[in-house]
Amino acid sequence: MYDKKVQRMLLEMMAALNLVIILFLSMTIGITAERIAQSGQARAFFDQVSAVPNSPRATPIIAVSLFLLLLGTMALIRRNDGTPFRQKLLVAATLVLLIALMAALRMSYAGVVLLVAAELLVFFESRRTQTIFIGIMTVLFLCSDYDLISLQIPMVSFQDYLFYYNTNTANLLISTKNVLISINMLLFITVIVQMSLQRSAEHEKVIRLNAELGEANQRIMAYAIESERSAAIHERNRIAREIHDSIGHILTSISAGLDACITLTDRSPEHVREHLVVLADVSRSGLQEVRRSVHALGAEQPEHLVTAEVVRKMARDTEAASGVRVTLDSMLDQVELQMDEADTVYRIVQESMTNAIKHGGATEISIRIKLEGRWLVVIVHDNGSGCEDCQKGFGLRHMEERVALLGGRLRVKSFCGFTVMARLNIRWRDENDQGIDSRRPGADPAKPANCPECV
Repeated sequence: MYDKKVQRMLLEMMAALNLVIILFLSMTIGITAERIAQSGQARAFFDQVSAVPNSPRATPIIAVSLFLLLLGTMALIRRNDGTPFRQKLLVAATLVLLIALMAALRMSYAGVVLLVAAELLVFFESRRTQTIFIGIMTVLFLCSDYDLISLQIPMVSFQDYLFYYNTNTANLLISTKNVLISINMLLFITVIVQMSLQRSAEHEKVIRLNAELGEANQRIMAYAIESERSAAIHERNRIAREIHDSIGHILTSISAGLDACITLTDRSPEHVREHLVVLADVSRSGLQEVRRSVHALGAEQPEHLVTAEVVRKMARDTEAASGVRVTLDSMLDQVELQMDEADTVYRIVQESMTNAIKHGGATEISIRIKLEGRWLVVIVHDNGSGCEDCQKGFGLRHMEERVALLGGRLRVKSFCGFTVMARLNIRWRDENDQGIDSRRPGADPAKPANCPECV
C-alpha cells in the first residue's frame, strides 16, 4: 500500500512538471511570435525558417487543452470500470492526444511520452501487454525527434523562435528547457525503479507465501493421515467391543448349556433334547448378532435396541441355556432411549451376565434398571465367587468406555458376589421440546449407587 502511494505521488509530480514544461514551451512560442509581429521583424523571421508557423499565438491554449484531455483519459483508464473494449478505446485516444500534443509543440518536447508510459505501465499488469505498450511508446519517443520529422513535414521548432532574443536570453531559455526535461527524466527513472522494486518485493512475497502454503499443506496432510489412523483405530475398537460382547455372551451361554446337557445325559436323558433346542435358538440369535457386529452397522438402529423386551428375552435365553436363575426388575418401559443409550444398557447387562457365568460361577443373577431423577441406573449383581483384587479385563474396560461416552460412570464391587453399577446421563425427550435434549438437576454421576442387598 505504501509503495502504491509513493508511485502515485511520483506520477503526480511528473504530471505537474510536464504541465510546467508545456506552459513554458507554448508560452515562449506564443509570446515570441507576438513580439516578432509587433517589432516588424516578421520578414527576417520568415527568412530564417523553412515553413510558415500555424497560429503560434493559439499554441498555449491548444497545448494546455490537449494536455488536460490527456490527463483525463489516463484517469479514466486508471479507474478500470469499463469493458475491455472501452479500455482499448481509451488507450487509443490517449495515444492520439499524445501525438497531437507533440505536434502542437512543434515536436520540441517528447518528455510527455515518458509520463504516459509511466502512467500506463502501472495500470497494465499483463507482461505481454506491458511489452507491447513499451514497444509502441519507444517508437513514438524516437519518432518525436524534430530533426527526423522536419525532413518529411516542414515546421518551425522551438529553437527557431529564439533567434529573436540575444545570446544570453536564448541560452537561458534553452538551459531552462534542458533542466526541466532532465528533471522529468529523473522522475521517470525513479518511477521505473520503484515499480521494479515493488514487483520484486511482490515476487518475493509470493514465493514466501507459496512456501508457507506448502508447509501448511504438509501439516494438513499429516493431520488428515493422523485423523484417518485415529478413526480407523476407533472403528476397530468399536467393532472389537461389539464382537467381544456378542460372541462372548453367546459362547458362554452355549458352553454352560452344553455342560448342563452333559450332566443330564446320565441323570435325565429325556431333558437333553429340550436343552439342545434352547441352545440351537441361542446359537441362531447369536449368529445374527455376530453378523451385525462384523458388518459394523452402527449407523442403523437395530430392532432389539428399541424396547425393553429384548433385555427380558436375553435374560430368559441366558437362564434357559445356562441354567442360571436370572431375575429382572426393569423400568425401561417408562423411558425412550436413544440408539447409543439402548446399546450401552444392553451391552452392560450382557457382559455382566457373561462374566458372572464364565468367571464367577454364579447360580443366580439379579438385574435392576431404575430411574434416579434424570439418570438411568443399571445394577447387575450375582452370587458368584467375586474377586478380591479385581483386574479390569477387555469387557470391563469397554463397558467403562461406553458409559463414559454418555457422560456417566461405571463402578464394580466384590461383596457377597460381584456387582456392576452404571449411571447413565441419558437424553430425555420432553413433550414440549419435540425431541430437543433437555436436562434437569439429577443425581451426581460421581456419587456411587448403594450396593444392593445380597441375593
